[in-house]
Amino acid sequence: MILLGCLFLTCCTKDGDTIYQPDSDEPKASTAPLVTVIYNADALGDRSYNDLIYQGVEKTAREHGLRTLQMSPTSYEEGLAYLQTMFQTVSATKADTVRRLYIVCAAGYDEYIRQNAHLFAENPNADLLYLETPDPLPEGCGSTIYLPYYGAMYEAGALMPALEREALVVGSNPEDQTVAGAIKGFNDGFTTEYYSLYDPEEYSDEEYSEEEIAEMYEKKISTVYLADHAGEGYNVADTTLIKLLSLQIPGEEYIWGPVLIPVCGGSGTTLSYLMHVLEVNRFMGIDVDVLSDQSPMSCLKHIDRAVSLCIGQWLSPQGMPRHQVLGLTSGYTGVSLHFYFDIIEEEFNEKITDELRQQIHEDAIRKEEAYENN
Repeated sequence: MILLGCLFLTCCTKDGDTIYQPDSDEPKASTAPLVTVIYNADALGDRSYNDLIYQGVEKTAREHGLRTLQMSPTSYEEGLAYLQTMFQTVSATKADTVRRLYIVCAAGYDEYIRQNAHLFAENPNADLLYLETPDPLPEGCGSTIYLPYYGAMYEAGALMPALEREALVVGSNPEDQTVAGAIKGFNDGFTTEYYSLYDPEEYSDEEYSEEEIAEMYEKKISTVYLADHAGEGYNVADTTLIKLLSLQIPGEEYIWGPVLIPVCGGSGTTLSYLMHVLEVNRFMGIDVDVLSDQSPMSCLKHIDRAVSLCIGQWLSPQGMPRHQVLGLTSGYTGVSLHFYFDIIEEEFNEKITDELRQQIHEDAIRKEEAYENN
């Protein structure tokens, strides 16, 4: 029986070459749809935005039985090589019946992506989802999605003075549009006068002039950047961030500096960790709901939910829309408050009533729409 089995699996040509017959029990290569994600250099592991994308893709893949390939390059050059391979694969698999979705979240390669996106129009089984850009790709060349942060950051900025009157915004770079919109929104909200910060009883027993008291209640905000160009500033060395924090600690004297608003991806996560260890600043969580007595507020971008939505659309008969904007109105961005001490919550609620909170939220929605239209 063993001999007959071997003879069945093999046969010979007249030249004596052995030909192996396929084994019906041997596992076959999967033909399930494949989702490939390409990140910016060293993006994964930031415990915020990029990690949320990873989690959203993996969760959705499990639900729909998809295969995934997540690629996080270690350098700009390696990321460019990944993208080159992506476009080569799209060109070489036009006759392949396996469906492929490529998700690119790497703003630093914008020009290269737009120059080559036309290759997707030539492959009926390959699709591109490009995060996050307000500018759609040419018709038929892929889908884009944009989660504007202006509205949520405006709302956070308007609420923040009730907790902290001085803020330092730390941006990754001034060129990425999502970063620029977020910083602009926070600044606009922070500088809008929705309520009075003045407490006549706080300095009633002290000898201060009206000018001195006015200066004590003055709101102050400034902005610094960790890099100069798009795609940079998201993974800055710890030593650089410590140097930035040292500006708040002259000599050995302990000073509680301004609240930090880290709009800088993984650098912001590291910065928040350093602030927590060194106890030099309070900070606002970005893209993640930070629960810490040093973080009174978080501004959230639910990019994991947005990516899951797009994959579901891709699998549907209708496919993904060419361009989607999911901001404060749709609930894909928002603000979360953390009150670790009752006295802080009481003081906050004295300044921000439920009616005022609703007004600020509605203003933020309107102003986000106006900002994006402009």
